[in-house]
Amino acid sequence: MERCKVSGEEIISNPCWAYNNHASHYSTRIKRIGRNILYIRVDAEEPVRLEEFELNLVMKVLEDSGLKGKPFHVIWNLEKVKKIAYSYKHGIVNFLYNIQPPLNSVVFFNVAPEFVTTAESIRSIFPSTMHLYLTESYAAAIQKTLNHSSGKNPQTDHTENNEFEHLKNQFLRASAMIGWLKMLGQKIHLPPADHELYPFFSALSFLQEDIATQENNHEKKKRELELFYEEKARAMDAEISAFENNQRQLHREFEKEQSGLINTLALRKNESITISASLQNRNLALHSLSLEMSRLSLSPEQKRQLLTLSETLLETHRNERQIGLPLTETDSILLSLLKRKYPHLNNRELKICLLIKQNYDNNDIADQYGISKRGMESLRYRMHKKISLNKNQSLKNHLAALAVEAQALA
Repeated sequence: MERCKVSGEEIISNPCWAYNNHASHYSTRIKRIGRNILYIRVDAEEPVRLEEFELNLVMKVLEDSGLKGKPFHVIWNLEKVKKIAYSYKHGIVNFLYNIQPPLNSVVFFNVAPEFVTTAESIRSIFPSTMHLYLTESYAAAIQKTLNHSSGKNPQTDHTENNEFEHLKNQFLRASAMIGWLKMLGQKIHLPPADHELYPFFSALSFLQEDIATQENNHEKKKRELELFYEEKARAMDAEISAFENNQRQLHREFEKEQSGLINTLALRKNESITISASLQNRNLALHSLSLEMSRLSLSPEQKRQLLTLSETLLETHRNERQIGLPLTETDSILLSLLKRKYPHLNNRELKICLLIKQNYDNNDIADQYGISKRGMESLRYRMHKKISLNKNQSLKNHLAALAVEAQALA
């Protein structure tokens, strides 16, 4: 069991009572001496700047020790501390002013020369119910705490009646209030104008006014930016809303058009079925007519003409069924001519030949087949090859020539 060599009280330690700041290369450890003294120590290989006040660690030690809501004391070894960050200062002040019940006393010891002013600034803003002392060693810190507990040194350890010390404390307090707490409305009490410290207090007062002006300008600019971005956000919301409404409208129009197309397709399908049945009936009628004509008592020439006409009608009917288009007699003869001359052309290519002959351009034909313009160009290139045209020959001109030939046969 470890005991304090000054008070003889037991020293309690816990592995959980530690905080490691790996980024800044230091650790903070807390032990409890006796019933209600917390010993805080900063461990580091060289002097460091403390970054964040270890409030959670302190509160854990208080809770584990049963001291939450009870008076306690702190002794603080600052041997490895050269500076404290703004956030650390702010954290200390919040802790000191919000801890309940109030902290009885704090003793800083082993204070480095460069940290003395900061330590005195902390002391200057201590609540009136608390006391902060600066000592040189651990033993002196323990003794100062014991004396405070017994009421032997309730006053702070600087002479209140010394005018210089009093003014220095006021100056440090005002500086801390302005710099740490942003209390820019805190009135600074100036010494007489002929006092040797008057220029320092006056400069601090001007600094306070300048910072207050900057803060006001900052808040004004901040509000202007907030209003600007709020307006921008409203404008963007309006644009998004308009876009969504437009999308909904387009969707409704698409659904309406889709429904219309579905109905049109159904109608066309019914029409196709009707036309197919009609063509089938016409085909049967033509066959019957041919048989009847062959039995008639007509001259051979009359029979030949009628049979030729009948065969032409039947051929046209077969061609119409093959490519799904109504055909004139000339178109039907052209189609039959194409099939005889170029048997490798498929039904789609035969139909395209007729559309080209009827002066449809690539875009019109591509739309009918639902292909791209480039796809249509590729299709025409393959047809060009199948018909055995050279690159200087025009497919359209070739079909026009065949159409003249078909007209002669009609």
